Amino acid sequence: MVAATKATSQKSAVTKKKPAAKKMSVPTKKASVLAREAQAAKKRLLKLRADTKKAIEAAKREVAQAVEAAKAALSFEKQAAKDKLAAKKAKAAGARKAAGKKAAATKAAPKKAAPSKAAAKAAPKKAAVKSATTKRAPAKKAVPQGTVATPA
Repeated sequence: MVAATKATSQKSAVTKKKPAAKKMSVPTKKASVLAREAQAAKKRLLKLRADTKKAIEAAKREVAQAVEAAKAALSFEKQAAKDKLAAKKAKAAGARKAAGKKAAATKAAPKKAAPSKAAAKAAPKKAAVKSATTKRAPAKKAVPQGTVATPA
């Protein structure tokens, strides 16, 4: 027990000592020269601050422009996808309509030629051949070359 109290009392004695005073180093230059250098350092610091501020502002502007361009591209792509889907639906609707007309024409032809059995057999074939030869593809919109379609 006695040894433990001696150790703690020595540590507390060390902490109570005053710190040694720092020795002043002798300057190698005159005070006026050092003052000028301090002023120059301050100016450099201010210039760096201004330059970094300008660089940050320019970077912010670039980021804003990039975001706007990305938004515009995204909306353009969405519009193009909508147009493509609409064209696909229109094409499918046109194909269904044409198929419906063809089926109606083949059903109507046998009823007209019902009196004779030979004529009834020949009529659907003739109607089918006729509708197959006269069927045309739906007209596509002509876009002049050199123009780019812009989304509305």
